Amino acid sequence: MIKSMGLVLSIFPYSESSLILKVLSWDRAQISIIAKGWRKKQQPILRFVEYEFTLYEPKEEGLYLLKELSQSRDYSSYASTSTWAAAEAGAELCARIIIPPSDAKQYYTLLTQYLLYLAPMQENAILIFWRLMLRLFSMMGIGIRLQRCDTCTLSKEPFAYDASGEIICQDCLQELSWSERYTPFSPTSKKVLRLLPEIANHLQDIHLTRSDVAELNQLFLSYYAAHQKQTLKLKSLSVLSQFYV
Repeated sequence: MIKSMGLVLSIFPYSESSLILKVLSWDRAQISIIAKGWRKKQQPILRFVEYEFTLYEPKEEGLYLLKELSQSRDYSSYASTSTWAAAEAGAELCARIIIPPSDAKQYYTLLTQYLLYLAPMQENAILIFWRLMLRLFSMMGIGIRLQRCDTCTLSKEPFAYDASGEIICQDCLQELSWSERYTPFSPTSKKVLRLLPEIANHLQDIHLTRSDVAELNQLFLSYYAAHQKQTLKLKSLSVLSQFYV
């Protein structure tokens, strides 16, 4: 039997009385837990709530068996629906990436700090989500340098990007005969990329349109796909994008 602190990312019904919990564990990264008979109990299990779990080690299908739990902290309340969608996107992202158990504490801390920061925000939470992606990429060893041209490798303002998330400056783009491969950034996207490492200080200064959001989502998702050799599709990010016009 083991004890582990964990944040519930998603919950699925299993049979008539049980639940499957997808949990980001403090010391074991992503784990799946079966809560047998829990749907008939008075004590509900909630998403985005941190619990101390008492578990039996997996015996079949990689599922830990829940013995008991106690609530530690609730991260489930947000000031707006769009902010809730940003919380969903962050949780979905952390559920999808590969987290080595040895690095679990670092990722766990980043996600819970992200959820805490989001809680009071009314709008523009997607900016904090992009900052989360920036930090996760760095932790994964695929850090993206937003103010460097991938062609000349000089520190320059990003001007355009391609389907692999490669960023190019205006000077290099003008020299290329195959410039149609690249899509120019909008002025707002350039501003976001410049300010993203410290974006929390500029939330009121940025006014995003849906096309800006689509552009930056595409940059990050394409970059991930090119460096991880797999597509990253986040349903919650599509929902979050719908709050922009």
